[in-house]
Amino acid sequence: MKHEQKVWTLIAILTIIGFTAGIFAACVSTKPQENPNAGPGLSVVIPEIFSPSPDIENDKMTIAININHPVDIKDWNIVIQPVRQGSAQRQTAAAGEPAAPRQTAAAQTGEQAAQGERRQRAPFFEQSGTGNPPAQWQWDGKSTRPSGEMVQSATDYRFVLTVNDIFDNNAEFEGVISVDVLVRREGDNLRIIVPSIIFPGDSSDLTRVSEDEQRSNRRVLRSIANALTKYPDYRITIEGHANPLSAAGTPEWTRQETTLRPLSEARARAVGEYLITNHNIVRTRFSYTGMGTSKPVADFNDDEEQWKNRRVEFILVK
Repeated sequence: MKHEQKVWTLIAILTIIGFTAGIFAACVSTKPQENPNAGPGLSVVIPEIFSPSPDIENDKMTIAININHPVDIKDWNIVIQPVRQGSAQRQTAAAGEPAAPRQTAAAQTGEQAAQGERRQRAPFFEQSGTGNPPAQWQWDGKSTRPSGEMVQSATDYRFVLTVNDIFDNNAEFEGVISVDVLVRREGDNLRIIVPSIIFPGDSSDLTRVSEDEQRSNRRVLRSIANALTKYPDYRITIEGHANPLSAAGTPEWTRQETTLRPLSEARARAVGEYLITNHNIVRTRFSYTGMGTSKPVADFNDDEEQWKNRRVEFILVK
């Protein structure tokens, strides 16, 4: 009998100890977090080059994200935008298109309204979430805009990660995603579209741009040469394209074409000569054509997207 009492007494003591320990643990775990009065520490690793294959579904890049912070993360946001050379006005001058009004005075009110709408356009890509962002964040290179378009070939994109903690302390990381040359298959042919080669205004001379722009051009043209050498049995047509500053079929457009078609062909030839001279691409593989503004990919009055019209295309035919 005394033995049983001792057993029950021991059980009671152990129960009380366990209950007390549970209460203590609960108190410790619910201790309020203190405001660190500083933003989270961010470590982000972006691959040197992003090479999405248009022929592979869900071909993605992985960006490593690490957060070091003493309190909980509330939310995060990622924005990706193409890196363009300066303002819209500078882009026009750099591409060589004349600075002419795009619409008549009667249409200015509508244009101003459209410009207001463009200022509110969503980023090329945006994603948000609660808590910590994924440690291995993946992206397939597609826009979150309704168009769902892919990144442009041989173009840099600015990557911005913003992280907020539960006290609204925030930190921001900014980096660059460099897209490789993208080779698109079109039936038996291949096409490379590059909007990132920089020319001076009214000229095809690649040496007349700034040192920084020349370095950028060398990097882009080196990537193009590497892509072309993978297809030695293909003939290559280089097309030069310009940006329209008026609607197709108008007198202004017709006047622009008399200048821009030969200019765009001269730029196509300049690119070919650079590849021949500096990267030993066989001269007989090349032919050239100036498209002028005949095949725009963005509307002539779209200041945000018109940079895509100023491009060089490589059509590879076996």
